[in-house]
This record gives sequence, structure tokens and C-alpha cells, in this order.
Amino acid sequence: MSRVQRCFESLASAGFLRHHLSGNQLELLSHGRAYAEQLQKQWLSLRPLAAHLSGISEIGSTSPLEQRFSFARTTEFSSLIQRLQKDHPRKAKCPTVIKHKSNSSSFCLRGNPLFSVKSPATILTTDFLVEPDRALEHFYNIQRESKIWWMRLSSNPSRIRIVPCDLPEEFDPKSYQAIDLRSQAGEVTVEELSMVRLGGDDGPFRLPDGRTGESVQPTVIRSVIELETATCALLLDGCDHERDAQSLLLNCALAPYQCGIACLLEESGLSGDLDDLCLHLKHVLNHAGLRLCQGKGFFAAKDNGHLADHFAESDMLGVPYTLVVNDQTLKNGLMKLRSRDTRLSETIHISDVPDYLLNIFKK
Repeated sequence: MSRVQRCFESLASAGFLRHHLSGNQLELLSHGRAYAEQLQKQWLSLRPLAAHLSGISEIGSTSPLEQRFSFARTTEFSSLIQRLQKDHPRKAKCPTVIKHKSNSSSFCLRGNPLFSVKSPATILTTDFLVEPDRALEHFYNIQRESKIWWMRLSSNPSRIRIVPCDLPEEFDPKSYQAIDLRSQAGEVTVEELSMVRLGGDDGPFRLPDGRTGESVQPTVIRSVIELETATCALLLDGCDHERDAQSLLLNCALAPYQCGIACLLEESGLSGDLDDLCLHLKHVLNHAGLRLCQGKGFFAAKDNGHLADHFAESDMLGVPYTLVVNDQTLKNGLMKLRSRDTRLSETIHISDVPDYLLNIFKK
């Protein structure tokens, strides 16, 4: 069995995705959808000064090449610019950034031979309208920024690489450029970047230059992320590692569940007090905005073997940290904080929760 197939099976058993052999399609399950939601939030927070436009219609069924280079002269893109000028007049200048989300039952990124994602797909698009004389400079800067972003989200940053795209002969390299950002975990394209230089007095629209006020025909640099495909690529990346035990090494900011709570029942007479303590910790962590595991919010282990089994399940869910309380916690306030990545535990005091964890996730 190949490493990729083993990853598919592990992710399926953990409730992240389902692999349909017919058509080699992947379908996100509950944990996978929760992970995709966190990835989308990260995208929304990226470049916070962008103009966000909602209610974009579904992308039409055009060829990948048309999707990549002809979008700037379509009626849909003209409507997008009109929306920008109407809803965000102060940002209708050059340079500026537009973000919008759409759904498509036919859109697909090129260069993904490993799998397809069950439709409809969620398309996250960022359009950069830049000065034509600085277009290549912007294009290279955006490439670098995007690669760094994906490297931060990946469990193995060295797997993210930039792949140049060959242009057809009829496309002038001075007016068109394109690269893919790919994860080497399955050679999956996670983002497409394309530059289209419109030029000419008969261009579809013009915007004032933000520095000089002169009316210019901007060059458009478009970033396209297919959310479900990118989610599956990052999940494969987190699952494909050299550790001796199954686990999912998800980025702490993206993990659907950031923290778990477990109590070790060493003295049966204290179970009620430990339950109350765990519920209190659950309330404190929820109030701090940390995402906890499902269910009642904590796990009761009858012995160390039972606790070890719980750690194994948490590791496959990608939970970065687990708080472990026992009867001694009731006496001195000390508990263990177990790390998914190192499998080691450190001792912290209850008064340090949740600030200690929040500082970890900010790093």
C-alpha cells in the first residue's frame, strides 16, 4: 500500500475525509469541514485592507486556460469592478486588493493528478489591481508572500514550492505570467497565481493611480485557491510524516480542536470534584476562544492505559495540546500539559490557564 493510500485511510478513520475509489474523489467529512472553515478564516484575515465583495455568482464552465487568463475581460469581472467602485469607492484605485468567494460545480485547478474533490468547490479569489509599470515587481512579491503563508500553514514547510507554468506560444510573456504553488505531499496545487496585463486605451476599465491620481489601465494579478483541494493537501501533508505512530501534525492555528481536557481518576471518591474542575476548565478555555474537542468537553480515564488510548485518538484528530488533571490538581492546582508533537508533558498551574495556551498559539 502506498504512503498516500495509507494517509487516505487514516484520515478517513479519523473522520476528516472519505476517499471514493470511483473517480478517485475526496469528500470532506465533519472534521475536514471544520478544518476547511479554519483555513478560510485564515484567508479572510490575510491582507486585511482588501475590499471584500460577497454574493459573487458561480463561476462558469470555461477551460482552465480561459479561467486563468481571460477572466479580466469577462462581464463577471466588469461587474466586480463596478461593485468595487460602488461599495468601496475609497479603495477603487491602483494599487488595490479585492477578495471574493464563489462556488462552482465545474472549476478545477490544473496540475492535480492525485485526486479531485467532490463538487461543488469553494473558490477563494484575491485580485490585485496594480500599476502596469510595477506589475512584475508586484507579481514576484505576491509569489513570495503566498509561499511564506503556505509554509506557515504546512506541517513540513519544505514541501511547499513554486512551479512556473509554461505559456502557449500565442501568449506574450510580457503580458502574461503564471505560477502554481504546490505541496509535494501528492504534488497538489494549493494556489494559482496569474498576471494579466490589459493595457491599451480600449481596456475594459481604468482606475486612478493612488500616488499621482492619473487614470491608468491596471494590470491584474489573480490568486485562486480551491478551498477543498487545499484542505485535503494540508491534511495529507500533516498525515505524511516519519513518526512511528499515527498522528496528524496540523498547524496549531488551523487545527479544528486546539485543546483537550482529560482527567485521570486515581481515587474514585474524587470523581465528582474532578468532573466539576474539568467543566470549569472547559468554560475558561471556551471563554478564551480556544476550540475544544467535541462531546462534553473532557475525557475521564480510569487508568494510564486508558489515558494513553485517548492520547492516540487525540493525536489522530490533530489536537495540539491536552490538559491532564488528577486528584493532586485538587490539592495543589498543578496539572500536566501534554504536547501532540513531542508527546512530552510539562507541569503548569491552573492559574496559568488559558493565558499560557494563548501565548503558545500566538507564536
